[in-house]
Amino acid sequence: MRSRPVFFLWLCSLGALASALAPGRARAQDAAATVATSAPPERDDARRMGWFGVGARFGYTQLHLVPPASLVGSYNSVTGSRSTSAEHTVSSTAMTVTPTLHLGGGGFFFKVDVPLSFASDYTTYGLGLYPINFGIYLPRVALFQYGSLGIAGSIAQSRSTPDPATSNKIIGAVAQMRVATGLKYFPASNLAVSFEVGYSPWAAGVMLLPPGSGSNTTRTQGGFGSIWDLSLGVEWL
Repeated sequence: MRSRPVFFLWLCSLGALASALAPGRARAQDAAATVATSAPPERDDARRMGWFGVGARFGYTQLHLVPPASLVGSYNSVTGSRSTSAEHTVSSTAMTVTPTLHLGGGGFFFKVDVPLSFASDYTTYGLGLYPINFGIYLPRVALFQYGSLGIAGSIAQSRSTPDPATSNKIIGAVAQMRVATGLKYFPASNLAVSFEVGYSPWAAGVMLLPPGSGSNTTRTQGGFGSIWDLSLGVEWL
């Protein structure tokens, strides 16, 4: 009969020990559940843009310049020819390479372009200054959209031709007022892939183009018109 009190005390001690351990075990389970259900912190991929950028765009441009009829009439009077405006019109497409400089980051910024165009009869070397630029950087999607307004000028150099007067020489110049819009995407830190479309509603120029097929006479072409261009690029910004 003495064993019953001893057994009863042993059961009471075991129950007290289990009660003491239960709160600690519950707290451990709650902590594990909190860790398992909490969302992982967002990863910062560091795609961003800086205030200074250099790069280059590659594309093509189309130039269309038509002389006024009065200017063609004066030319015919002086030379005794019977040429028309169409004969003095410049209409050409050229491949372009445009090194570019970006200063200012998002918001208002300053941009400089150095466009090089390679047409069938000539090569142009230009400089574009864009003091009016505005862009918005969207960090969530790593996109920078912008617009630009400025002026640009280029000189034209002929390719090698049978005419010594124009072969590998400066043969003219073109000036333009250009507006552009573009988009830059940042796949990695400070590295941007760009797309830009430009249009010059006002452009003027004149060129002494090399002789065409079946002719040995230098062609005077140029006037007023428009220029548009399209380009893709890579920039470190």
